[in-house]
Amino acid sequence: MHITDIPYEILSKILEEAAKANIRDGPTYTFGLSQPPMPGRRPSLERFVRGPVPTEMLRWDATSAMRLVCWQWHEWSLEYALKDVYIRRWKGGERWAELSCRRENYGLYELVDKPTGTAVYRDPFGSLRQTVKTFNEFPGVAAKIKRMWFNGFYTAQTDRMVFESLRNCTNLTSVSLPWTTIRHLDAPAWRTLLLGSGKPLESLELLATDPTSQQAAEAENQLDLEPLQSVNFGMLRRLKIFGDTTFKPITDRDLFDIARTATHLEEFYMTCISTITIDGVVAIVKAARQTLRVLEHSPRSQDGFWHPHPGSPSDSEHLCELFRSCPKLETLSISLPSVCADLFSDHNAKFNGDLQVRALHLCGHEDGRSTQEAATDLELLLQNSRKLISRKANSIVPRDLYVELFFADCIFEPSLKLVHGDFSLAQLSSDGTWPGALNYSGKGPYGSTGLYEKEEEGPFQSMDEDDFLTGVRRRFLSIST
Repeated sequence: MHITDIPYEILSKILEEAAKANIRDGPTYTFGLSQPPMPGRRPSLERFVRGPVPTEMLRWDATSAMRLVCWQWHEWSLEYALKDVYIRRWKGGERWAELSCRRENYGLYELVDKPTGTAVYRDPFGSLRQTVKTFNEFPGVAAKIKRMWFNGFYTAQTDRMVFESLRNCTNLTSVSLPWTTIRHLDAPAWRTLLLGSGKPLESLELLATDPTSQQAAEAENQLDLEPLQSVNFGMLRRLKIFGDTTFKPITDRDLFDIARTATHLEEFYMTCISTITIDGVVAIVKAARQTLRVLEHSPRSQDGFWHPHPGSPSDSEHLCELFRSCPKLETLSISLPSVCADLFSDHNAKFNGDLQVRALHLCGHEDGRSTQEAATDLELLLQNSRKLISRKANSIVPRDLYVELFFADCIFEPSLKLVHGDFSLAQLSSDGTWPGALNYSGKGPYGSTGLYEKEEEGPFQSMDEDDFLTGVRRRFLSIST
């Protein structure tokens, strides 16, 4: 029997194993040289390993020979190599002309005892231009791509090139774009991307970062076409917004526009951004309340790592009740203006895995004062979270739930009845009579990763939860925020 006559599923597995073997045996690194030879000087050049070859390039190299065998192998190789494509901006202005771009020649390059080279200019947008050209000439190749990432392109010109390259990606399901695309592209271009002529887009990521001062000053880049107001996000299942910038940043207004139609979102991530408040997050949650499974709202950026201010809600709605009542919400990492025991009062909640809540105040104690009533409400919050953890572990289908509460410069672990923090001042105020015992803590002011390489910060300590509440009630320490 000829190999092409066997069932396609078996042939696909054979070709996949062969591709993995080619990746193991092929070059997985790139070369560079230490410095260019300057006029009038003859410095010695040193060869160094620049870095690992990206995964998508390894897959392309591994299937280069397979694509030449027959049509069937060619089509399989394209699907295998192009399911994920990552387009990067060239970060340097020079490259070594001596070094071939063909990685299969690296073995010969290693034999050169005295490497020489010449510094030449390389177009930083060359990879994007080549992608547009290739996809326009071979739309069948573009149709094989399932996921694409674009990194380092933040101008109106490159944004248009990004969308031109996506025009023929009719089977695209996931894309990561510069945040400037929601300013520089019009509504028809976005509708084509989200709905398209093939599969609708399921996952959208927007990466924000500060552009160069020259890019920010150009009049063309300051354009805002406001496309989100007339775009349908109803087919989107995953939305991620990552990074912080001060140049035309993503704001609550953008989330309000998205929330108008994003009624079927299952995952929403908003990380390391300080220009979106809790109002924007609540708008998304309300729109996708019936379908949302994962919510991560961690505005850790200019606001710091301790307890970033999520902004105050524009109305008096009880947010704990809103998040608790989402029928499918399982994974939650949220920064709230205030939190209370109501968040864990529904024993039928779907919460499982890791659950993190960062809060500035306790509900009903937004004045931030450390009172006996506030200590009692904090104790009730910890007890309710512990009851939910126990109920999840003892249910018919056991689920692990690990809760971390970040409040009043401390980290609470209800499942272990531990509180982590810096209690040195409290020890001094009690003349050493409190607490009864302190233990080492592996946590720190920046969460479970501990310290953040700042010498003035000492390591956290841990104590029993009951000792902590006793200290609060005896005013040895304060939970004022």
